[in-house]
Amino acid sequence: MHNPISFFATLCVAAPLASAGTVAFSNNFDSTVPSQVSPGVALITPVQFFAGLGPSGYQFGGSFLRSPTGNTVAVTLSNLPAHTTLSVDFLFAAIDSLDGTGTFPEGDFLNVKVDGVSIFRESFANATASQDQTYVAPPGGVLARRIDLGFSGPGSFYTDSAYDMSLEPRFHNLPHTASTATISFVMEGPGIQDLNDESWAMDNLRISVNAAACVGDLNNDNQVDDADFQIFVVA
Repeated sequence: MHNPISFFATLCVAAPLASAGTVAFSNNFDSTVPSQVSPGVALITPVQFFAGLGPSGYQFGGSFLRSPTGNTVAVTLSNLPAHTTLSVDFLFAAIDSLDGTGTFPEGDFLNVKVDGVSIFRESFANATASQDQTYVAPPGGVLARRIDLGFSGPGSFYTDSAYDMSLEPRFHNLPHTASTATISFVMEGPGIQDLNDESWAMDNLRISVNAAACVGDLNNDNQVDDADFQIFVVA
């Protein structure tokens, strides 16, 4: 006699799927740049007064990867397990006189792409309180706003901001099924200037992939059992 529960279970093991939240890449940039990262001219740099910003267990610390505006940092991953979505988490440091949106000086936009498709493009402004910043963080996402956290400050236009991008919904559950992925980060726009005037950095970068729920788990309790078979029969 065939066991119907065994049949339902085979629906979940027919292919090697990523478990929920399988981490494909994680780095805190406290030593060398990992081989998966093409930094351009970005460098590992001490975080200065950004240290300790962030929730417990997910804070700026040690060093981060700091880049001038106009420079692309790319992360290339291969041999990803079977999955249906991809998520990106990181801490973002907006350093010195980023100019947001408006009249000159203006035009500093963080543009993040997955496989060449932009998933996030927002301006960030530190230089003056009157500048327009298009990015509005979700609750808890702002870790610091227009204060001196080191680098070219204090004084003048050189203030800094920090954000927890692990709370930004646009970086989560992005449709993706390929076995490779390239995630790129650039601060671009007409307002880009050199490292001594403005820059950005990332810390605690984590990229994870997620599989769709097993088709046999009809009640979504992460088990395939008699309860699922009963739902199937009734339907």
